[in-house]
Amino acid sequence: MTEFQIVLIQTLQDQAAWLAVPMQFFSFLGQPEFYLLVVAILYWCWDPRLGLRLGLLLGISGGLNEALKVAFHLPRPYWVSPEVRALGSHPSFGLPSGHAQGAATFWGLVAADARRKWLSLFAIALIFLIGASRVVLGVHFPMDVITGWAVGIVVLIGFLALEKPVGRRVAALRLSRQVLLAFAGSLILALLSFATLASLGDWQIPASWAAGALEQSGESIHPLSLQDAVTASGLFFGFAAGAAAERHRGSMCAIMKGSVRLFRYAIGIFVTGVIWFGLGLLIPQDPAWVVYLLLYLRAAAAGAWVSFGAPMFFARLNLVGGT
Repeated sequence: MTEFQIVLIQTLQDQAAWLAVPMQFFSFLGQPEFYLLVVAILYWCWDPRLGLRLGLLLGISGGLNEALKVAFHLPRPYWVSPEVRALGSHPSFGLPSGHAQGAATFWGLVAADARRKWLSLFAIALIFLIGASRVVLGVHFPMDVITGWAVGIVVLIGFLALEKPVGRRVAALRLSRQVLLAFAGSLILALLSFATLASLGDWQIPASWAAGALEQSGESIHPLSLQDAVTASGLFFGFAAGAAAERHRGSMCAIMKGSVRLFRYAIGIFVTGVIWFGLGLLIPQDPAWVVYLLLYLRAAAAGAWVSFGAPMFFARLNLVGGT
């Protein structure tokens, strides 16, 4: 099965080389950073409820994906085959594909919320192209992508089934308990990956994987690092706790002039970048526990700014109204 998948990737790269550029674009559309841009514009400027739902779902899906990657601990194609060109790279394990899983959950929820045929068809096409891009770029086996789609659909179905009953119970709690619950949920997401890593015992990354990845892409791998899991956990906490505080303060009005929407989005994204990259400069390379703590705090701060800090700032500048 592995040999067949490698031949398929090699054939796509050799016989359809023109796909490389458009597949890079679709791969970018599956990046967490792109989803955060979309969540921010929805939450601040268009549909706060959908932005909130997407933000929470991304945190849940991202945390689960990191745990599953460690549980399966399987390589990416360019790690094990010199015939596969690394048109992209990533230091984590391959199965399931985070791009495929994220696309299925994100665009699946957008389609389920809109309930319009044309948008559903658009979402299906985008989900397929984002997943396919990872195969063409040589960073995932087809089975990684198929598994990512399957996991994403399961996560989406579970989210849609539980969000109303769980949401009602959470909304009935005091703000302090809502924040505590968000923190507990983020810890559970992170502990899933740490517990899975602990279950591997003395397992080591094969030297051939590390050597193959370095030779093909020029970048080293560190798939046993849980930095992405901690980041997803921190974003979930910051976004969920901030949203709870914003709801307690009073929901932000999303109806306004287009110029006002654009202005406050530009301000909000600029500050988000300052928080993300500015705090990133303070994160050392080691020791690991300090890195994990600072990554969690940076992600939580960014999430809280998006869901609470920015709306409060906009309100004080009187950028929440208008027609």
